Amino acid sequence: MLQSKIIYSPHYLIKLENHVYQPEKYSLVKEKLIQEGWATESDFVEPELPDEKTLLLVHTSEYLQDLKALRLTPRTWRSELPLTRDTINSALYSVSGTILAFKEALSSLVGVHLGGGHHHAFPDHAEGFCYLNDVAICARYALKTGLTRKVAIVDCDLHQGNGTAFIFKDDTAVFTFSIHQEDIYPPKEKSSLDIGLKAGAGDLIYLQELERALKQVFDFKPELVIYVAGVDPYKYDKLGNLKLTKEGLLKRDTLVLGECARRNVPCVVTMAGGYAFKVEDTVELHFQTAITAIRFMRAKNG
Repeated sequence: MLQSKIIYSPHYLIKLENHVYQPEKYSLVKEKLIQEGWATESDFVEPELPDEKTLLLVHTSEYLQDLKALRLTPRTWRSELPLTRDTINSALYSVSGTILAFKEALSSLVGVHLGGGHHHAFPDHAEGFCYLNDVAICARYALKTGLTRKVAIVDCDLHQGNGTAFIFKDDTAVFTFSIHQEDIYPPKEKSSLDIGLKAGAGDLIYLQELERALKQVFDFKPELVIYVAGVDPYKYDKLGNLKLTKEGLLKRDTLVLGECARRNVPCVVTMAGGYAFKVEDTVELHFQTAITAIRFMRAKNG
């Protein structure tokens, strides 16, 4: 039995036809964790639906009403996902899932959410497969509870966390860091620290830049880190042109989680993007992130 519950919901398994998004990855990662002996069924916990007050920490009432009514408006159409009850429920449970991972991280140093990382959603509209910004909502929730006074968001997804950067652009309690491919979606917002890499950048450049950036992140002295652990920087991802290997992504995960552990800073891990040509590769890479987090969890808790 793990010291901390892993967060997962079957609501993430939405049905899509001929879409680059791979929602089946979530359940496959869970199954792999059980099959390979890293977790048992009792190690998983499902989030409940969030209340509107929690969603309003980031999102506007008008936008939330559009989502509730499944209205196709300028606020909703840019998600690039179908506007259905299932997709909205998936987004809602994802919000609670990241908050639940935060609560687990408080006691076990690491909270693992097999979902989340929907960093493109803005307060008043959807973007890039993201209806609700669970990352930003979790950060605001953590600050509102008073359980943490400063939050750092370490975003290692292929794409800049533009929604998150916009939301916290004037918030001195949140440090937003994004390392991403520069010349692709989305149009860039200004994070506290951005590292935009050229197409073709591989393990060496990526890890050097990440290590340098993490020094600045921790100079902020965060009391919570939310790690957006997208695996789409992988060299065989459909949506990008970075060239990270499986081994490089493992070193990335180890570096981020290791820096948190060394300072006893709780870390919330979200899965975020991953669109490899073979879904098996996406699953393997997310699994790798999850077991890296479990290793640090076990090291912390004996």
